Amino acid sequence: MLSNKSNKGLLLLLLGAFFMALSSGLYAQEGSDAYFKPYAGLGLSSSQISGDQLAGFNQIGFTAGTGMRIGYNEVWTPHLEILFTQKGSRKNARPDEGDYESYLLRLNYVELPIFMDFVTGKTGFHFGVSPAYLIGIREENQNGEIQGLGREFKAFDLEGLIGIQYRFHPRWELVTRYNQSVIPVRAHQLNSTFRLNQGQYNSSVQFMLRFNV
Repeated sequence: MLSNKSNKGLLLLLLGAFFMALSSGLYAQEGSDAYFKPYAGLGLSSSQISGDQLAGFNQIGFTAGTGMRIGYNEVWTPHLEILFTQKGSRKNARPDEGDYESYLLRLNYVELPIFMDFVTGKTGFHFGVSPAYLIGIREENQNGEIQGLGREFKAFDLEGLIGIQYRFHPRWELVTRYNQSVIPVRAHQLNSTFRLNQGQYNSSVQFMLRFNV
């Protein structure tokens, strides 16, 4: 369960901010030399939760959504996106090696990446931040669903992001992006902390095929 159900209002606030920015972009296009270019993307997310004692980006999920470019030139361009992304952690049992323990954590997020894109030729690089709202959780081990751990996930996450894209067609791009939480998404067991390590953090690598309208 989420740590604060009242934070559902935060999702509406974030979505409202996105569509307000969208409206601003359309207005800027009509009233100046700025341009507005929408796009859509679909791909996979490979993720892990730091601090859960399971190494590796083993949880594979989907990522999909839409976005827009708003700017005055084709080199430096701000972007706004809205994405559905699955993150989490996974450990598969290996009965042939005598390991019968398994674990699955799947976190479903609505993300609103905001970033700056630098494009040279067919290649682009981007960096920015990605507020995210948790809309669903699935956590289980070899015995079934895990409940009552007393460590609920936070409804809100904030990540830094860096990425690269390659345009192989006037309308098609391949995008690779790394996202890293800058605030913990859940406390460690026994609420232990150590210096900058204040809990568990999302880490993910996203691979997307993007279509430019």
